[in-house]
Amino acid sequence: MAGRGKLIAVMGDEDTVTGFLLGGIGELDKHRRPNFLVVEKETSLAEIEETFRSVSHLAGASVADPLCPFTVPFFPALRGFLAREDVGMILISQALAEQIRPAVAAHARALPAVLEIPSKDHPYDPARDSVLRRARGLFAPDELR
Repeated sequence: MAGRGKLIAVMGDEDTVTGFLLGGIGELDKHRRPNFLVVEKETSLAEIEETFRSVSHLAGASVADPLCPFTVPFFPALRGFLAREDVGMILISQALAEQIRPAVAAHARALPAVLEIPSKDHPYDPARDSVLRRARGLFAPDELR
């Protein structure tokens, strides 16, 4: 990825993601994986977490052929936003981040940066933002005024 910019990934409700897509952040990588996830009522918690995390449950899936001693992968490994080298920032609605809080809190690398954003139905609450809590720990209280 030398010489190329990084993508912004976004995860949230339909209105939030659509707004960002209209702003021009929608991309597909060379494996045709989008850099966004629209979460609907039918979207499972496992799918949300897998899209965020490093490796999807489909990664390494294979088909066993009884005539062949080897397993044959039937599609390339799908990787979540944290593992993608082309993603530099993940915008996730705070309500969605609350649903997968352990995965969000476990992310400690600088890139991709994870930022929690408000959504139409859920206003931003700084007390619930794990990234903001970590940033506050880096500074003395009088420096934040």
